[in-house]
Amino acid sequence: MIGKKEYYINGIGIISPQRTFDNAEFLPEIIQYDKNVLSSLTPDFKTYINPIQLRRLSRMLRIGMTAATFCLRDAGIKVPDGIITATGYGFLEETEKFLREMLDREEKQLTPTYFMQGTYNALAGLIALSTKCTGYNNTYVSKGFAFENALEDALMQLADNGSQNVLIGSYDEAAAVQYVSGLREKHYKVEQVNSLDLFESTTIGSLQGEGSAFFNLSGRQTDSTWCAINDVQIVYAPNDEASLLSSLHSFLEDNHTPVGDIDVWINGISGDAERDKLLIHLEHSVFAQTTQVRFKHLCGEYCTAVSFALWIAASILKKQFIPDTLKHPPTFSSKLKTILIGNRYLNKNYSFILLGKP
Repeated sequence: MIGKKEYYINGIGIISPQRTFDNAEFLPEIIQYDKNVLSSLTPDFKTYINPIQLRRLSRMLRIGMTAATFCLRDAGIKVPDGIITATGYGFLEETEKFLREMLDREEKQLTPTYFMQGTYNALAGLIALSTKCTGYNNTYVSKGFAFENALEDALMQLADNGSQNVLIGSYDEAAAVQYVSGLREKHYKVEQVNSLDLFESTTIGSLQGEGSAFFNLSGRQTDSTWCAINDVQIVYAPNDEASLLSSLHSFLEDNHTPVGDIDVWINGISGDAERDKLLIHLEHSVFAQTTQVRFKHLCGEYCTAVSFALWIAASILKKQFIPDTLKHPPTFSSKLKTILIGNRYLNKNYSFILLGKP
């Protein structure tokens, strides 16, 4: 457990395969995909980024910068005290362009833009330059634990100084080179699956997704507060159901939260018949009498997809309702005060995030 203080999400900005960039609405319409790759729906970038600067940025940098800008506007913050970003693989398309050019030109007269925009910390640096933030700046590139590590870092920063405003965000793109590699490893499905039918699939693999989500965290509650974050727990490669269950119970005990106090369980299963087994076991055993929510049919699977789940949890707690497309029957609770997110990436990276209504 990180400290004993309370931490709050005071601003959110998210761009995903759904229409999520308007915080006034909460999934008013659902976009379904017939292909196995879910790409982000984007707003008018010129509303958030200077047009002169805009033309120099890659697609994913535009998405990430826009999500961060929207988050800061939502929180009423111009300059954050710190910036922490998280990504599983970084800017793969720009990295691919750089490597291809290096081969084609035999390492001569290379375009520096591809290299600069392909580094992992390009987005954190861009946000810092744009907001004139000279404070703490860090980027986590730890595959399926990237966002959880960034979140833990942010909470530790706030444990030392709760008056800070820490901007934390994630980004991962659905690059073609990653999709081809993922197919070989059976990370993604071979057969075509409609995204809204994902959880009816009985085959291995999931759908490739992407997105960028930013959150303004602080130890102080404001008029724009969405919810409170109580704690986050990382579990690496549990051996079996008993091992994961033990980690969950220890996490809840540390936070003085009985299972019966959890109103909503957000389940990070991805429609993968083989890798979903542990979370499905928790769903049927521990949370059989808890309102259940699933989300990866809306955003797809990627290293930092848990940030999409965090947006869902914050939205449920702030708006006090659950869109029908998220509910996985049966639904029990009409009380929406405490939410637990349980996520996994592949079969190694498991995590729990506990949130509450402020």
